[in-house]
Amino acid sequence: MVSLKTVQASNAGIRAIPNITALFVGGTSGIGQSTLRQLARHADRPTAYIIGCNKARARPFLSELQQLSPKGRFHFIEADVSLVRNVDAACQQILQREKQLNFLFMTPGGISLGGRNETVEGIDYLFALRYYSRMRFIQNLLPLLESSGPSRVVSIYGGGFEYSINTSDLDLKHNFSLLNAYKHSITMTSLSMEHLANTHPAVSFIHAYPGLVGTNIYTNSFPAPVSTFYNYVMWPFMWPFSVNLSESGQRHLFHLSSARYPAKQGIASQGVPIETGDVATGTNGEIGSGAYLLNWKGEVRPSTKVLAQYREQGIPELVWDHTETLLDEAVRR
Repeated sequence: MVSLKTVQASNAGIRAIPNITALFVGGTSGIGQSTLRQLARHADRPTAYIIGCNKARARPFLSELQQLSPKGRFHFIEADVSLVRNVDAACQQILQREKQLNFLFMTPGGISLGGRNETVEGIDYLFALRYYSRMRFIQNLLPLLESSGPSRVVSIYGGGFEYSINTSDLDLKHNFSLLNAYKHSITMTSLSMEHLANTHPAVSFIHAYPGLVGTNIYTNSFPAPVSTFYNYVMWPFMWPFSVNLSESGQRHLFHLSSARYPAKQGIASQGVPIETGDVATGTNGEIGSGAYLLNWKGEVRPSTKVLAQYREQGIPELVWDHTETLLDEAVRR
């Protein structure tokens, strides 16, 4: 376990990284908001883009960020990122303004007990939020990510919980279930990130499992009777096993900024320096491979047998080719 003391000491060193530019997708609540708050607190004059659904609701948080970092720049982009075309439009705004991007941090998602709910682009709504839209952000912003150092992508979902998937129906058009959607979102994220770490070795990629964190996800996902039951009946029993939201934000800022999780290609700056020998092992078993599966404590989760088998079969490349094709088809609908 990476101790909280180590995390806090490392985060204090972020001030030495000049001109940090970051994008937070889903940064107005929960883990994204907590992590962004820590960035504003520790970075020197950061530039941060925050993508969310409601600018009016985000204004108090934007004011808080400005108070935490008076010389920082915080830009809100209002967008429903369940649609790929909206992701493209948001990315275009950033590409027009910036020449580099250090951190891409993504948390959009939700919970559903229903069946497949397709967007107008033909993708299941939650599958889009958990996987396809996140991959589109990466795809669009790789030119900026490859122009900076340190350069890192962190996707918060289920790293380390990879399962076998239906490789002949990756988008689950014909075999959709909540369980299958969960498995595909997780496993396809890890496979795509491993592929991208190999093809874009100047960028590091992290798929992290955040643990049980006290956020408003149930309140946002379900009507009052269900969310009330969760918040007032279930949560009191779960709380002792949960991660404090503030600590979660501190730890995820560490994941974004520490040289413990470097890109595959050695560059001058890989993040806040660490002690020799502390570089993490990547998804393929190699130290510093550029793709990492982490638990909430910053520990590397062992790569599963499923990933090893899929690696031998060339499935990471298959998944990424499918992803690029589906994303391009989505915006043409």
